[in-house]
Amino acid sequence: MILTRTYLNARRQGARKLLGNPQAMHAAILSGFPPGLDPGRALWRVDAHEPLCPALYVVSEHRPDLTHLEEQGGWPTHSLTESADYDAFLGKLKAGQVWSFRLTANPTHRAAIGNASKIVAHVTVRQQRGWLLDRADQIGVSFGDAEQSSADVVGREVRRFSRRGAPVTLGTATYAGALTVVDPEALRVALTTGIGRAKAYGCGLLTLLANARSACCG
Repeated sequence: MILTRTYLNARRQGARKLLGNPQAMHAAILSGFPPGLDPGRALWRVDAHEPLCPALYVVSEHRPDLTHLEEQGGWPTHSLTESADYDAFLGKLKAGQVWSFRLTANPTHRAAIGNASKIVAHVTVRQQRGWLLDRADQIGVSFGDAEQSSADVVGREVRRFSRRGAPVTLGTATYAGALTVVDPEALRVALTTGIGRAKAYGCGLLTLLANARSACCG
């Protein structure tokens, strides 16, 4: 597995188009893999700590070539794309380790609406936090107890965009805080396959951090 990070120049129209439409971003990322090379499930997430220079993270089975994305919405003459061997980092995970983390997800639940059962988004901070805490065992981590959780909802957004001419509405929550590794293998699965729904739209990519940098990148 490979973890790739690049930056977008939000002053450029091309970058704004990608940032405003997860479908367009997903297509641009997949274009970074040549024909015949199956990227598998390419997870991605945009972190806008610096609004004019948001970071794009991609986890994929193969290293993507994001030259076209840099030309469209980055700094074409100054490549800021870096890739790292994710497997090397994943192999070092051990029970008891404590990491800072970040995750943007699409927290949903199944609800009865009329005579049908439908998937709907959680809308309150409490519901969204509970959604993540309920998945701690599946992810292979601990966020502490529900009353003093080490996971916080640090961002919430409703994204509206078009997919093949049809409108799409996507509720997202961004989580950050600390976690303790309980089951390293389960955590490896979560880190490489994602958490929750809407993975093609920039949701589900969990990353671990140390010293304010992505741990697998040093």
